[in-house]
Amino acid sequence: MFRRILQTGGWLALALGLVLQLWLKDRHMVLALVFYALPKPCLAGLALLLFRLGRGWRRMMAATAFVMISGWWIAASWSSGNVAVSAPARIDANKTAEEVTILYWNLCRPRGLDRQAVELVESLKPDIAAFVEPGPNVGELLDEYEQLLPGYRASWMPRGILWLSRLPSRHRVRGKLDDMGAFARFEVNLPGGAFPMVVADVHPGLWRPRLHQLDEVLQHSLGRADAVLAGDFNTPLESVFFEPYRARLTNVLEAAGRGFRETWPCGLPLLSLDQVWAGADWQVLEARKIWRLTGSDHAALYVRLRRR
Repeated sequence: MFRRILQTGGWLALALGLVLQLWLKDRHMVLALVFYALPKPCLAGLALLLFRLGRGWRRMMAATAFVMISGWWIAASWSSGNVAVSAPARIDANKTAEEVTILYWNLCRPRGLDRQAVELVESLKPDIAAFVEPGPNVGELLDEYEQLLPGYRASWMPRGILWLSRLPSRHRVRGKLDDMGAFARFEVNLPGGAFPMVVADVHPGLWRPRLHQLDEVLQHSLGRADAVLAGDFNTPLESVFFEPYRARLTNVLEAAGRGFRETWPCGLPLLSLDQVWAGADWQVLEARKIWRLTGSDHAALYVRLRRR
């Protein structure tokens, strides 16, 4: 009896997950949490479980569902990349005045200075490093970050955004997103002209749609074709809320990443929560996903852009 109940519940969950992924997505708040909890990899795992539990034609159906969902997920998520350069040494050698390199990472609230973040900045030498959830005492650690990373100027925004830049830049505006999340907009100077960069940490509210926070982040790009948006959007790329983004911006991992685009959790490709979006004025030369599993359950993103 327990086996039959488990199978029935599993098939109902699989059917609901497929309907959400194919059609409804997160349009309705009531079903949005189910949509977020049942991404394609989870649906494939559920089909595999039903295969193990099933017999006869149900086992055949589960096997077919597993193969089809797995193929669908890989086709949608896997990218072979459009990487112009891969080695950090070559990146610095080939870099032009119209290029900018950006490192973004959710640090998951370290108690003190984040040594892995420092090591990543030292190895990649990005022009800009933007971190969300940098820890409760980050404001007291700015001098230490600057001492460990000569050439970088550190600043922080209340509610948890750490900014390190070796380019001339200044903070323009900061605040809450829909009274829950956090954002900060900076103006970054390149020889070809200044561009806006928005760093966001969208709050995963259980009973409020993330649409309003995502819309606010997009509004802070000021409609500029040279804007760059980076952050933990806490919303998978399959969401209907990213349709306005896709009309004006390019997701860097989709454009030039290698491997699965999902960035959470702990090396498992389940949800693409961490994202960098670049306006139409930018060509995405490189986009890398980097895991440091002992420090954060999110992947870091390294991006190289060139002004068109």
